[in-house]
Amino acid sequence: MNSTYIVKERDTLTKIAGKFGLTVPQLVAANGIKNPELIRKDQILVIPPKKQRPIPALALAAQAEDQPEKTLSVQVKCAAGRPISNLKLAVELGCERIEYSTDSNGEIPTVAIGDATKEVQIFAEKSSGGWKKISTVAVSNEETTVTLRSPKTEVTSKTAIHEGPVQTTKTDKPAPTQPGTVEDKRSAQGNPVQVVALECPNKDNLRLDANFKYREIILAASKRSGICPQAIAAIMNAEAATIRTVEKVPVIDRKTKTQKIGKDGKPKFITKDRSNGEWDANSASPNSSARGMTQFVDGSWIDQATISGTYLNARAVKEGWITETTLTQKIGKKVKTKSVKAFRLANGNLVTGSAKRTLAQTLNTREYFRDRAVAKDSNLQSLMDLRFQPDFAIQTAVDYGVQNLAGLAERGIRTSHLSDAEKAKMIYLTHHLGLDDAIAFIKRRMTAARAEELLIAQLKEDGAKKAAEKLGGDYLAAHREWLQRYVDSRIQLNEKMCNAAAYVAPRDLVAITDSL
Repeated sequence: MNSTYIVKERDTLTKIAGKFGLTVPQLVAANGIKNPELIRKDQILVIPPKKQRPIPALALAAQAEDQPEKTLSVQVKCAAGRPISNLKLAVELGCERIEYSTDSNGEIPTVAIGDATKEVQIFAEKSSGGWKKISTVAVSNEETTVTLRSPKTEVTSKTAIHEGPVQTTKTDKPAPTQPGTVEDKRSAQGNPVQVVALECPNKDNLRLDANFKYREIILAASKRSGICPQAIAAIMNAEAATIRTVEKVPVIDRKTKTQKIGKDGKPKFITKDRSNGEWDANSASPNSSARGMTQFVDGSWIDQATISGTYLNARAVKEGWITETTLTQKIGKKVKTKSVKAFRLANGNLVTGSAKRTLAQTLNTREYFRDRAVAKDSNLQSLMDLRFQPDFAIQTAVDYGVQNLAGLAERGIRTSHLSDAEKAKMIYLTHHLGLDDAIAFIKRRMTAARAEELLIAQLKEDGAKKAAEKLGGDYLAAHREWLQRYVDSRIQLNEKMCNAAAYVAPRDLVAITDSL
């Protein structure tokens, strides 16, 4: 039987789920929550009975009783990012094959995979007849989701007899820009023509897919920084949280093509966490003050606002939040004055730094913040809320990256000769580790204790221990290997290009850092 729980201040779904022995997806599914990171005080949550999570019992190949099965979910989209419905797909494992038609979401039912040591082949039926292999998937995770994108755009066309005059003059209607936009026009002969806007090709050779709406911001950031737009898009893809939805989908019996029934006599479902890759401008961490698309914490965001020349500083100065004031200091018999940066509160009072604290450090205290990301002053809160505006989030992330490259250069590590792809890896490395740890990593001066601490922060204690044990208990080597794989897998400029034929793959992270 379900029970209920009233959300208290500072509660998170993770904390609530742990209290009742549930998982976050179970809570999300039971309450129809769209954004698992946003719950409010006094919200009433349904608490489902504690159950052992059902394991899909369907397999494409025989397996032992105690061997857990894995599931594969497939979605197909056109070049404009819209789901392709009624497309016949075939999923093949070894000699076994199953055929489905995609639904309105461009998906086939979730299929349970028993033998995860083999690769799954996915075929699509051709309009001319026959089948074409479109993907090979290794089902390595408990739940593997694959999104396949067609180079074509699906459009519903209408034909009509032209009875009016031939269109010979240009119209004032602007050309479509959003991929998938359709315009009805007429040819020189007066025949109906549909013009479909595609993202690729374009003069910038930039492919953003679900993040096309941020194209102009990325191009502007590229112009300001001198970093190519594909590098900025790759860094954003690595840094930004994505908009996710959680759904329950049925697990299908391959042979009967019906939903599998569990031992309790109820239909079996699997919780599916899906995303189309769109960056989440409203992301908010439940464990820190990190907010917005690029997850800046309170102190770092204020710091960027105080640095002259940054995109954020320009806005803060324009609003009158960041200004200058004169401080008078008496040293012996002499009186000295100096101009310093200050923050103007809503009541007109000015806040300055001190000998022990910068202005950003002074503002980032309990004196000015009621809670994480919640300022006591309306001017300071307005500044913090700019993290949720995509142009400020993206431009500030790029400014921070440029500052880190400059910081490396000041310490004798110059990156100006690197390719854009290799610079992007260095920017991501310094953002991930922080400047001091990044320098220690590059110069191979990081201690084993610090490497262990960093690895545990990423993989937790058990995961870090297993990674180190594979290398004879060497946490330093394990952290180095993990970080290289982590950065190399996330910074992929070719994925942000319409045409990657001329793309020169960058060196591995460690090869780059060792060369510096």
